Amino acid sequence: MGNKILTQYDVQKEPCYYSTELKWKLHTASFKERPDDKLTIFLFEKKVVEKYAKNAKENILESMRKDASSLQRLRHPQILSVVEALSEERSTLAFATKPVVGTVAQLLEHNRHELSNLEMKCGLLDVAEAVQFLHQDAKTAHLSFSPHSIFIDPQGKWLLGGLGHSVSGVQWGQLMDCPFAFAGQEQPGQLSHEPPPRYAAPEMCNMPGKCGLESDIFSLGLLTYELMSNERQSLLRSAPRGYSVNVLRQSSVPADLYPVLVKILSANPSDRLTISAFINSEFFMDVNVRAIRFLEQLNEKAETQRVTFLKGLPKLLDDMQSPLCSQRVLRERVLPRLCGALLFPSLYAVVVPIIVKMLKRERVTDSAHFQAKMWPAIKPLYSAKEIPIEVVTLFLKELDLFVGLATPAETQATLLPFLLRCLELQEPIILNEVLEKVPYLHKKFEYRQVKDQILPRMLQLLLMSSVVKVKVQVLMGLSRIFEIFDKSTITDVILPAFEKLIKADRTPAVCMCLLGCCDAMSKHLG
Repeated sequence: MGNKILTQYDVQKEPCYYSTELKWKLHTASFKERPDDKLTIFLFEKKVVEKYAKNAKENILESMRKDASSLQRLRHPQILSVVEALSEERSTLAFATKPVVGTVAQLLEHNRHELSNLEMKCGLLDVAEAVQFLHQDAKTAHLSFSPHSIFIDPQGKWLLGGLGHSVSGVQWGQLMDCPFAFAGQEQPGQLSHEPPPRYAAPEMCNMPGKCGLESDIFSLGLLTYELMSNERQSLLRSAPRGYSVNVLRQSSVPADLYPVLVKILSANPSDRLTISAFINSEFFMDVNVRAIRFLEQLNEKAETQRVTFLKGLPKLLDDMQSPLCSQRVLRERVLPRLCGALLFPSLYAVVVPIIVKMLKRERVTDSAHFQAKMWPAIKPLYSAKEIPIEVVTLFLKELDLFVGLATPAETQATLLPFLLRCLELQEPIILNEVLEKVPYLHKKFEYRQVKDQILPRMLQLLLMSSVVKVKVQVLMGLSRIFEIFDKSTITDVILPAFEKLIKADRTPAVCMCLLGCCDAMSKHLG
């Protein structure tokens, strides 16, 4: 591993993915100075093609150089993002991108039936928007569209890559001579300088071959069929020579997709839908897809749009049969993006109740997922200077939930200070909520913390407050936790505070509670 890109980062030795169609080996890596910041290294070792014919070897290397340089040049949220440009050395080619966890081909190979239809739709919309950018803005035909050219990032988004065969300067309706012959019968494991023939359009495989933007639409149609059909099997087994749309069965795909597929899988390029027509088809007019897309783009929306959407979101999430409520969609696509909305203080009161409700659902999160995907966004709210009272009271109500999900270190560093600050506030609603939790605090925090930090604040509240109800709540809370204190704490700290209280306040409610406390103390002390 002598390439300079490999020495700049901490790179895992074993690749996380490789296929002969992809050619690159994908290696997970991290920044040396920031180990938590991940990226993916695309590595190719030239020795793999050393025995190939000179022309074949050069064509393969050239397509890989073009892949990296095109990704560097063509920037779009749905296209694989390069963070370190191609570095070519004597024995290797390498470049780095934002982290990806694999390809759609890998997903189809190992977990073909794992993803829900909603996740497939969202992924197809991701790559369709990437193709729309290539066609309309970059005037570029991809020409190698397949599951091997689509990558999945840690958040579940699909990103288009594999631009090694792309051609720029192409207009819709203007087919050009196809630069690929699809003539060779490669042996298993052998690399090719041509795109995968099984995902090529019919006109590319004819004699003479033609290609254009329309060819990408056909390839996208093949992938859409493979993902959305009942069996999740590919429509074609080889290059589409002699292809007819009659092979498409209406019963094998969703009803709203069939008329779209008939058009984009037409053997005649001029009959195919444009990429914009595909994106705006009824197939994508799905309230759940639109909800996820809105969440992904929340930062770009106007304030009124954000609030309106988030107020309506609970209705979608309350339907347990909704695709939006599947365990993995909530874990990977909904909850992390709701946490992203916490960048906007004006949304706290709307977003936090939704997050808490989702966290309480079975198997939606666990400690590792919560700490990695959610806690970094939620944590700042515990020390925020301006936060709605209803959010503070909700955090107090659900203290057990957050203590169970956070690490012990975060409980001590964040949750305990938050609780102590709440004990010092003079807001009756907050005090009521925090004092309700008093009997259970010794189960959540260390004895030393209850004795040295929580108890003094409770006693101060008892002696300083002018509100009888607050004093009663403090006394009732204390009466239920005497059992955890040692004798010296009771006699040297708590009893003197009670003596001061009885001298200052002899209201019947306070006296009755003090009697209850004395009874509890006598039972504890014997």
